[in-house]
Amino acid sequence: MRILVVNDDGLESPGIQAISEELKKLGEVWVFSTAEDRSGSSHSITLTHAIRIVKFEERVFKVYGTPADCVNIAVNGIIGDVPDLVVSGINLGENAGDDILYSGTFGGAIEGALLGAKSFAISARVRENKTGDLRVISRISLEIIKTISESVKNHDRLVFNINFPYFHSEKEIKGLKVAELCRRIYGEKALRFQDPRGREFWFIGGKEVKVDSNSVIDPSKIDVFLLDKGYITITPVRVEFKTQISDITAEIEKNLVKRLKESLQT
Repeated sequence: MRILVVNDDGLESPGIQAISEELKKLGEVWVFSTAEDRSGSSHSITLTHAIRIVKFEERVFKVYGTPADCVNIAVNGIIGDVPDLVVSGINLGENAGDDILYSGTFGGAIEGALLGAKSFAISARVRENKTGDLRVISRISLEIIKTISESVKNHDRLVFNINFPYFHSEKEIKGLKVAELCRRIYGEKALRFQDPRGREFWFIGGKEVKVDSNSVIDPSKIDVFLLDKGYITITPVRVEFKTQISDITAEIEKNLVKRLKESLQT
């Protein structure tokens, strides 16, 4: 089995080091890490400048690009074939709910899914700049990946988003739940600062201000709430943009056609 491991935290991240070592029990592991922290890069790819690749050792590369770049160059360039698995992570910080829209970790897994691999995004909740024991997280992740790989046949454009709660001891982990995504918004405002020369700079962030159940009938199935209770969460996400056609869109189309005709007659 051939496995591609990527991340958005850089090659020195203990998360990618731990999961890469554990996945060697499954097969041949290739590591393509971002050269620096690319958190928040989502599924972006680099189109406007060259991407430098540095080989560190056999099947280990540092990529001066995004996590999606890592996957694309690995599959379409250096490896030259679609791996059996793409594993993105372990990210130092959870990627639950709307986080996946911004997450470089999830973006790398998306690229793997689009290229035809079974894809996993793995993240761990952080408290006081620490996660739970990454060796434990890697060991459990391996079992999850093996089970899903054996069980799921139709993985077309499907990403399995896995999050681990924070824990001091693995005995604190309550279990594992298949979860639904919540909605959450970060920061009440963009934060403005000035450098010593009086020039402005900004940070997007601040405290988390909203988490809701995204209209899910049973809030106990929401990923963030389950993480709070000490559960590992798994959320299968189909990467599929589908056109939404309804009576409303039909009415919009009718009105727009009418206005276009009127504008062309004037």
